[in-house]
This record gives sequence, C-alpha cells and structure tokens, in this order.
Amino acid sequence: MYLKEIEMENFKSFGGKLVVPLLPGFTAITGPNGSGKSNITDAILFVLGPRSSKEIRAGKLTDLIFNGGKKRKNPAKYCKVSLIFDNSDRKMPIDTDEVKLTRLVKRAPVKGNKDNYYSYFYINGKPASFNDFTNLLTYARISGEKYNLVKQGDITSIIETSSIERRKIIDDIAGISNFDADIEKAEREREQVEDNIKRINIILGEINKQINSLKKDRDEAFRYKELQEELYSLKSKIAVKKKLDIKAQISEIM
Repeated sequence: MYLKEIEMENFKSFGGKLVVPLLPGFTAITGPNGSGKSNITDAILFVLGPRSSKEIRAGKLTDLIFNGGKKRKNPAKYCKVSLIFDNSDRKMPIDTDEVKLTRLVKRAPVKGNKDNYYSYFYINGKPASFNDFTNLLTYARISGEKYNLVKQGDITSIIETSSIERRKIIDDIAGISNFDADIEKAEREREQVEDNIKRINIILGEINKQINSLKKDRDEAFRYKELQEELYSLKSKIAVKKKLDIKAQISEIM
C-alpha cells in the first residue's frame, strides 16, 4: 500500500483543484520558498485528522479554506482534500484496489459552533463518520499524529528525548500503542468483573446464611409436626384404653 495521489480543492494557498501524483518509492516535491510545498504536507495531515488544527499550521479549520490569495478575490466557501491509496495488497479492509479518503470543510452558520463550519468525511465517495475514518486508518497503521509523516525538526526532537520517550515513539511506529486503549479498556473491564464477583460472593454468603437459618426453621417445623403426631397418637391410645377400661368395669357390675 502507498499514497498514490493527492487531490486538493481550495486548500490553503491552492485555489481551485490541484492533483499531485505520487509514484511508488521515492518522490521529491521541489520549488522555491512560498510555493506551497508545506501545504501539500498539511493537506495529507488534514485528511489523516490530527486532534489539533495547529498541527496543520492553522488557528482553526476554516483558515484552511482558500481566502482568495493576495488580492483576496473570490474566496472559496469550502476546501476539500482526497488521499488516494493503492490498496492492491488489501492493507485496508476494503475490497478495492484503490481507497479514496476525502475530508471536506465547508463554511456554514452552525448553531453553537462559533467557527461556523461543517466537516464531512467520505470513504470511496460515500459519507462516513469520523470514527469510520480513524478505524480504517488505524487498521492500516496510519495516523496524522504518529510518524507516517516526519516533519522538519522531528529527527532532532527524537534524538534529544529521553529513553522512555524514545521507547514510546518506537511503540507508536511499531503500532503497539494502537492497542494501549484496548488494553486499558480490557483492564478496566477485568477490574469491574472482579468487583462484581466480590459483590456476588457477598450476596451468596448472605443467601447461604438465610438458607441455613430457614433450614433450621424447617427442621424445627418438621420436628414439631412429628411431636404433634406422636401426641395425637398417644392421646388416641389413652382414649381407647379408657373406653376399654370403662366397658370392663360395666361388665363386672352387670
């Protein structure tokens, strides 16, 4: 998998539509200062979706929309960038040889949004959510906040970091850190299950106490019933004996 083409429309200094083809292997983009080379990198980051717009050198997302250039004529109402990946190796779980990821920001009055814009995401031309976007990129181990893009000063920054920070960077590059959130979630779920088991054991203990108490009451009730039956039997025998004795006495008198 590799980035095959970048399509930009009204993005930063690029008014209208611009297509940048990229070939497998090494591609160099050259030009004088101020010609917009860095804006191409910003376009890639824009689609990959870093959390902060500062990562793409903008105060807010609407600052990315072409403002009309130096003469400020015909400023655009939206900007759109598409990254077209060669997916012939199916690194992304989509059954197409190309995957086109598009992000669009459009000026519009939005209640409760002081920046007044809409943000849209598309996968192969079909509307998608931000989570769909990030999940697909994470699956392919691509991120705007990792090291798919090494910006100016990053190498020096890595050299000057501590060994712990470098280890974290290596984990990020290897894709290990992608599972940190899943590991933390699993750990929280495990702790919750253990707490539930403890509570269940406490409840079972109380239930067993009640069962033992009820069993004792049941045994006493059975014993009481047995004694009642024995008492009734004895009273019956005494009554029968008295009756026989009375008959015998009457016979003697007669």
